[in-house]
Amino acid sequence: MGRFEAKTSMKGQATIPVEVRKALGLPPGGLVQFIVDDNGKVSVVAKKSGLSHIKGIFGKADGPIDIDEAIAETVRRRTAVDRQEEDP
Repeated sequence: MGRFEAKTSMKGQATIPVEVRKALGLPPGGLVQFIVDDNGKVSVVAKKSGLSHIKGIFGKADGPIDIDEAIAETVRRRTAVDRQEEDP
């Protein structure tokens, strides 16, 4: 997409370039999150409001599901010793 710069003010504030706001789908007054990994790489993501962005995370349900059990099952599957890389 590109590389964009923003200058910080004396207060440490920066204006997010319009191209970046559009790429993030960031509305006026929207929130951003800064994620720093162990290597110091920083990612900026738009914080989503509500829960619509997690729709379908557990697959399709045939009926009501126990969300706590669905989370526990997902954690068990993703942390299994014999997990295959292609497992969701």
